[in-house]
Amino acid sequence: MAYKGEDIVLGYNLADAEFVTRLAGTLRDEGLSVWFADPSGESTSWGQQKTQAILACKVFIPLLSEESVVDKQLQEHLSLAYVSNSCIFPLGLVRHRFLAPKLSGGAKLILAKINWCFVLQPDDYNKNVTNLIQCITIELKRLANNTDVSQPPTTITTHGVSFNLTHGLDLGGSAGYEGSIGPAVRAASNDDTVRFWDRHFAGKTSVKWSEFKEKFLQDYSSRLEEMFPDKVEERKKFLVNLMHKDVFNFSSVVEREAYEAFCAHRPEGANRFFNCLNDLLLAYMSLREVIGMDSSVRITTIQSLGKFSFPGIVAGLAELLKDEDANIRAVAAIALAHADAVDYIVDRWRNDPISTVREAAELALSKMNVTEAQRCIRVTQILSSEMSALKPKS
Repeated sequence: MAYKGEDIVLGYNLADAEFVTRLAGTLRDEGLSVWFADPSGESTSWGQQKTQAILACKVFIPLLSEESVVDKQLQEHLSLAYVSNSCIFPLGLVRHRFLAPKLSGGAKLILAKINWCFVLQPDDYNKNVTNLIQCITIELKRLANNTDVSQPPTTITTHGVSFNLTHGLDLGGSAGYEGSIGPAVRAASNDDTVRFWDRHFAGKTSVKWSEFKEKFLQDYSSRLEEMFPDKVEERKKFLVNLMHKDVFNFSSVVEREAYEAFCAHRPEGANRFFNCLNDLLLAYMSLREVIGMDSSVRITTIQSLGKFSFPGIVAGLAELLKDEDANIRAVAAIALAHADAVDYIVDRWRNDPISTVREAAELALSKMNVTEAQRCIRVTQILSSEMSALKPKS
């Protein structure tokens, strides 16, 4: 039977151990099921427990302080919660303006979409945590009454990953933003109300990729510089390449039909395309964060995929089989073996140009107790035997 876990998982840095212990007690007093890595307990098995708890939870609450926002492991846990479609309720212990500059690119994109709760002073605790509990309770009831939890009404699918854009609930934390209206982030560097395509290519059904890229950078370069203040040009180039590859399939011509199809999940608006591109980037970055070679949750996530068959993670891993990084492709192939995604792995085994990726796919197939996988292995053995027989004898 699949591991069920607790409804709520708290992510934190040890510097905030006293607060997280108090918060867990408050949530439990309200009848909510909560898991967190108890700072007074044994830490040797925390890694696997954390990963399984996050994969199984419905709600993830990251406690955001000046220590935790630079904690790589917490950032990985946030990405894991995101790609496994948990509802995320950030709780800030410091004002937003002190935390935002320290957030990684992926964490910043995730948290920009969501209303925060803030507990800045001891007197804030009772009122704001009570409001947080009310919002969590509403969300848990919604999930309990939804027959298809993997596709709640507030989710969209992009880059093979289904996820919550936002829980849409007011956590009453606007004080922590100091004059901003919640987490709303300006989507572009211009205030034009006309949609991007009509702004530049009105009446056209297709344009050259070079022209499309030029106009995109013209409109959104300053916004991208705000999003990624470090290594601006490198990250800008990365996003443009991702757009060309994943949205327009490396075509030299951008068809309006493909442009509209990509924007279909977003409501109308002047910056609809840019917002959709943000969704794509976020899904891509979060998956890479979770299964990257230096990720502390990579191994336990892969091991847990057999227990937690999230369609979004499986589809996202399948997308990463086409990643330009051969290491990522190899890890994705092995990870998919734990979710019995035979077709994706067979494709890499047959078609990947890098031998180590093909070997990883073959290893993944050999570990799968599935008829199709075993058939592929037998074919491999037969082909290898025949190839050996054809070699000239010395």
